[in-house]
Amino acid sequence: MPELNAKLFGTPAVSVDGREITLPYKKADALLYYLILKRKTTRSELIGLLYEDTDSATALKNLRHAIYTIRKAFAFDPFVPGQRSIVEFSADVEIACDVYDFERGDMLSAYHGEFLKDFNVSHSSAFDAWLSDQRNLYQSQYLHQLLAAEKEAYYAGKLDLAEKYGTKYIAIDPLEESAFSTLMQVYRDQKKFRKALGLYHTLCKNLSDEFSISPLKETSALYYQIVDAWNTSTYKLEVGSDQQLIGKDAVLHKLVSLCNGSRLESDKICALIQGKTGVGKTYLINYILHQYDFSGWAICQASCYQSEMNTVLAPWNTIMLQLIPKFESENIRVPDVYIKTAAGLFPCLSVECQHNFSGISSDYPAGADYLAALESTLLILSTVAKKVPVLLILEDIHWIDNNSADLLSMLLHRLRSTNITIICTSRDILQPYAQQVLNNAVCDKLLDVYNIDAFSQEETTRFVNFYAPGRYSQKEIDNLYQSTEGNGLFLVQLLDSMHESNGLKNIPASADSIIQMRLAGLSSDELQVLDVISVFRDWAPFDILTSLLTKTPLELLYLCDQLKQKNLLTESTRGKVLGYSFTHERVKAMLSQRQSESARRILHLRAAQYLEAQLGSDGSTDLYDQLVQHFTAGGDTFKAFKYKVLSLDAFAGMCYELMPILTDGSDALTVKEDGLTGYFQILERELASLRSTQFGANAKELDQLERQLLYVESRYYIHGGEYDAGLPVVGQLLKSSTTAGDWQMAANAHLQFIYYAIQTYDLPVMREHLRLGMQYKSRLENTPDWGKFLRLQGLMYLMIGEYDRCRSWLDRSISFFESLDADGEGRYVISIAGAYNYIAETYRLERNFDKALEYYDKAILFNQRRGSYPGAAIIYTDCGVAAYQSGEKEVARELLSYAEELYQSFHEYSQMPIALSYLALFDVEDGQYVSAAARLSKALDVGRKMGSPWWNGITLYITWKIRLLLEKQAINVPELSALWPQDKRKHCIECLDCLHRLEPRTETAEMEQTLEALNAEKAES
Repeated sequence: MPELNAKLFGTPAVSVDGREITLPYKKADALLYYLILKRKTTRSELIGLLYEDTDSATALKNLRHAIYTIRKAFAFDPFVPGQRSIVEFSADVEIACDVYDFERGDMLSAYHGEFLKDFNVSHSSAFDAWLSDQRNLYQSQYLHQLLAAEKEAYYAGKLDLAEKYGTKYIAIDPLEESAFSTLMQVYRDQKKFRKALGLYHTLCKNLSDEFSISPLKETSALYYQIVDAWNTSTYKLEVGSDQQLIGKDAVLHKLVSLCNGSRLESDKICALIQGKTGVGKTYLINYILHQYDFSGWAICQASCYQSEMNTVLAPWNTIMLQLIPKFESENIRVPDVYIKTAAGLFPCLSVECQHNFSGISSDYPAGADYLAALESTLLILSTVAKKVPVLLILEDIHWIDNNSADLLSMLLHRLRSTNITIICTSRDILQPYAQQVLNNAVCDKLLDVYNIDAFSQEETTRFVNFYAPGRYSQKEIDNLYQSTEGNGLFLVQLLDSMHESNGLKNIPASADSIIQMRLAGLSSDELQVLDVISVFRDWAPFDILTSLLTKTPLELLYLCDQLKQKNLLTESTRGKVLGYSFTHERVKAMLSQRQSESARRILHLRAAQYLEAQLGSDGSTDLYDQLVQHFTAGGDTFKAFKYKVLSLDAFAGMCYELMPILTDGSDALTVKEDGLTGYFQILERELASLRSTQFGANAKELDQLERQLLYVESRYYIHGGEYDAGLPVVGQLLKSSTTAGDWQMAANAHLQFIYYAIQTYDLPVMREHLRLGMQYKSRLENTPDWGKFLRLQGLMYLMIGEYDRCRSWLDRSISFFESLDADGEGRYVISIAGAYNYIAETYRLERNFDKALEYYDKAILFNQRRGSYPGAAIIYTDCGVAAYQSGEKEVARELLSYAEELYQSFHEYSQMPIALSYLALFDVEDGQYVSAAARLSKALDVGRKMGSPWWNGITLYITWKIRLLLEKQAINVPELSALWPQDKRKHCIECLDCLHRLEPRTETAEMEQTLEALNAEKAES
């Protein structure tokens, strides 16, 4: 007997014997659904329902065809044969349908959405009317049953079930006050006060928007009852009996107020809890998390570690891992472009969200990748905060890395109006860069600082009498205070030891003595676990512990639990990985003192070998820094060097801001002396040392690592305009790669020479290295690098003024990148956008502005598909110049102003001098001379730093126009006149020295005429 299964609630679906039935047109679907519901009906009824506007003969013919279509899809005739006026399902067809279950009374489990959700039939008003009536009927019956079930579950004390029913009800009918009222009571009884009050506000808005009325008096009274209950609960939390909160009442009250989110009273979104180790900063946070109502919040908690101070964005990686599950659980849709861009900094986003994309490929130096990724990270947090309140907890920020501190600063200032709350902890002394971030936040009224001290002598007495009532005399308590200095963590450790030993004859005199005493009382198995954990930076994954220790997982869990109970270990998860860390760094330090050097080395090497095996299984680069630490501590200098280079190379591909090239401020074009160049020198010395000890396979691998190091150095120097240092490095890289037959690295070296040539307009160098690089066509033609060479070949013809040949090569580049992205993932949209921009430039230089704007639009469209618009500043600059040259000066001003915003947002500087120069000209026209001088000065500095005759030539040309404008107005602006040569001829000559290195331009012709006129004037005089 055939089995027909029909799901008509929600999106409809029909199957026969497990095979899904798909019909070719909507009226056939409508006929099938109607017949399933009715099982038997007349042909005239069906014609009136589906073909009311069709003559009877045609309608009957269409009905027969629809029935035939159903039979064909079923692969058998499901209807009773031989009936001319009736259409009826055969008794041989067994039909299971959720509507049948619903009508039999199983409404709550059968109803999964509105009847035939999103289904409709065009030009069939009768069917639409019937469908609307059925939907309303079923929904009304379902809601009636759902409301009754919600109240029944609540009065039966089944709060979770009542919450489930109530939430479903108000999602369908947001105006039913009794459903809201019952659900508010549920949340009140669950101590989810925030959710209860949020429901009331939602109800008020819904009623006001729909009917311009307020809730009933009974509902309002319930609201105020819940407010009182919450206030009472909060008061109890503050003055509760937990004696470890002694002396922390005021801070606790402030944190509760911050989490209450009263932003109307204050803009502060962050609190910093400062105090010495062990005074209870973490305890206070954990107490609030367990006692306070955080229902409906996204809580992300991360710690900063001393060993990760050189690991970029270490705590934020932890936060992003914790945030990912919220996307699904809270049904938060984060735009793909944010995920893709931020995944450059946080690979967990790419893995978890199954994204795969190619990084940015730029022909000019730009820090867009890094800054764009930070911007996208903020947008992700903002998107989540629009759906649920977010609480971010960053502990021990005295160990925060520089980049994490920058991101924290950006978050505080950029997302101050969002539903994000931040709590940080630290010791009293922070790193200078972290202290600056906090000082700025305090100055900008975004952050409050709260200090927590150790227990006083009187507070110690209260605590001991609570912890061990009546067990110790006041003299003993005073000795405890002297020994621990009122440190809560050490006090608990000492009291536990005294309890386990039935008292101590001699109370330890220092914190170290307390820890020594605790360690001496441990079993050999417990000490073994602590020894292994101590070789990890700050946290040991449970999986690694099971690998390094000869214990079963169950035995190891038992031992770790024992050590937790003794307050020596804390348990936590990073992402989905369970791990353990010490409650106090002194415990780790004491263990390290007890261990022999050889034992520690062995443990480090075993840990490194485990991690290295994991690295090979998933290709992740996240473990490089840990591998460096373990191999260094284990004495394997070769492996340590290897992973230092690989780690550096991984980040070099992301962004040079990470290393960094430029810094903000008046000295924005100076390389930090203690930055990457110093690290290069360290690695070069390590390489030289290894050369004398490594032979065979290791020596060959050293050659490869040296090339990777040279490649990182070359990118850093060339993209930063440090050509004197960079060109020899690129030459060394090319020679080494050619000798070793490393064609990929040789191609990379040629690309670095080409980038240098682009920036300096050195056409012979560009032409030569394009020729040499493209000799690798057979190896490159299926890789993105070949698309780069095609695009760069087109750019070369643009730079020499052969525009037709330029466009031909760029078209080939576009086609090539499109062929690589056959699945439409948009991996190479930035490369395609760059090619379109170059094509637009050819038309601009030919004065074909309409055609140029057409291609600028294409470039912008492709660029925006990446979401964060890296490289867009260049396109808007070029488009702005085109608009200016075509006479659309106000349009040019808008485009160039937007380009400047992008330069500032993404810290790009390619062609920035051109945008700033034109904007300075607009400033002078508006009488904004100070702004003009600032923009022009920065333009000149960047152009000189990068050695670009193009940027310098255009800047000097615009400077000349500004000079003439001021002379015409008889205005002297010292800040501006200081930026150009006093002699006009010298000004023109300097400008032409740059412009003559470019393809012919209108600017060149104009300056040549000007110089000719000045020379004539001089000759006459």
